[in-house]
Amino acid sequence: MAQDFKTIAAEIAERIKNGTYTDTLPSISRLSEIYGVCPATVKRILSQLRDWKLVTGEHGRCVRINPKAQSNPYFHKNLVILADLASIVTPFYAKTIELLSNALHSNYICIHVFLSEDQAEECVFQPDCILTVNNRTQVMLDRMLSQYPDCPAVSLNLPSNRFPYVMSDGHKAGYEALRHLAEDCGHTHIGVLATQLQYPQACFHQRYEGALEYARKHPGLRLSMVEIPELELYRQASYRLTGELFRKDSEITAVFATCDLLALGVYSYAAKQHLNIPGDLAVIGFDNENFSQALTPPLSTLSENAQATAECLFRIILDLLMGRKTDKIHLTDPVLLVRGSTAGRQQEMS
Repeated sequence: MAQDFKTIAAEIAERIKNGTYTDTLPSISRLSEIYGVCPATVKRILSQLRDWKLVTGEHGRCVRINPKAQSNPYFHKNLVILADLASIVTPFYAKTIELLSNALHSNYICIHVFLSEDQAEECVFQPDCILTVNNRTQVMLDRMLSQYPDCPAVSLNLPSNRFPYVMSDGHKAGYEALRHLAEDCGHTHIGVLATQLQYPQACFHQRYEGALEYARKHPGLRLSMVEIPELELYRQASYRLTGELFRKDSEITAVFATCDLLALGVYSYAAKQHLNIPGDLAVIGFDNENFSQALTPPLSTLSENAQATAECLFRIILDLLMGRKTDKIHLTDPVLLVRGSTAGRQQEMS
């Protein structure tokens, strides 16, 4: 039984990508012999290969292979990135996607960014891999997988039991924040604004656990904590509960806000109480939000490592595209960005 022309085209495409065919394809007559089809069918096959951008014709005499496709198993594989506008405008996600896209383009992998549930639902092509960005894209991911259940996926900042995922090491972030305040800045009474502690695997919980570990290893350090209710994270609760920290320990001279948004409340509290930052109260956050450098003084913070994250995602995506196994959990080290809000006491007095 004769093979369908698209089946033969797919076979030839695979031979181009694995390096079996180089420079040019065999002649039409030779392809007819190899695959047992008539010349008219071969012409349909070549037309399909041109549509896939694998070959180009040359004056009807020979068909040249696209050098970008030759020996490139990733050529024109389709990666779908599921994101949302709120995420991709933040410095970390924007830089990570930029670096990842540059690396993927070097292998001629096609990238499609979907920013809405409708786009995910209306996808009309077969994705070869899906990258989902944080928990706000969970519904989009579910819709994509309902259409393409066998498509491999990787998550960024979204722990998953089904797929490999990449996250900044929150435990290291919390540990490093406390180390910086204690060792670099000389503080011994430190407060922590935590949130979402009911989720053991969540990034906020991990940051708090890292801070706790540092405190346990340094018994001369006094650590106080208040938890911001999850539903009040985007309100003024951090301003109000910073006062609760000082009621727990009136000698607090530094605060670790487990995200930059919570640090805004600390700044507001300091202004209301006429506390100088960093002279009376040092502050460090996490996220490197756009506003962090616009504060007075600029906020010291820990940033997710876009370079390391993009490199990690790139390796995972290549493995998934080739059907190779990869580890489930991938953690990247955060980066400490020291700014004016955590100047050391000795530095302030000099």
